[in-house]
Amino acid sequence: MNKKLLYKKAYRILESSTPLKFDCGLVCDKKCCSGDNDSGMHLYPGEEMMHQASDFLDIRKEPFGDSHILFAVCNGSCIRKRRPLSCRTFPYAPYIDLSGKLTVIEDPRAKYLCPLLFDEAEIKLNRMFKRDILKVFRILIRDEEIKAYVHTLSRVLDEYLRFVL
Repeated sequence: MNKKLLYKKAYRILESSTPLKFDCGLVCDKKCCSGDNDSGMHLYPGEEMMHQASDFLDIRKEPFGDSHILFAVCNGSCIRKRRPLSCRTFPYAPYIDLSGKLTVIEDPRAKYLCPLLFDEAEIKLNRMFKRDILKVFRILIRDEEIKAYVHTLSRVLDEYLRFVL
């Protein structure tokens, strides 16, 4: 299947699915969308085609394991309907365990950034949001390049998990 069609389907599934019933950026003053050079989200393989005409994202290459990834930095004026997949799934991440099983986990990189993941937070997250993310990635990993990327991302997350648990 064509990656553009895969991402369109993924975006459509997550269009109205969010961790809270309202814009969670109101809880943290949009920390993950601050628009500085250190804040941004990775793009999945081929996802850059969805943002070629973007007027609110700066896309650049960043080191990732033994290769590079594309990293999108928001200029602070997000167009929610056009945000990248990593923004749509935050603070969760797809994860392929060592046996090959796909799940969705709390992104350990977000542990100290996102108030929704703070240990003392008493915020109830929308359970359907996590299910929708899993549904999206079951579709996306049919593409071998995306599956390989999620596998590599999972090993990177394993390293983070060693330090936040």
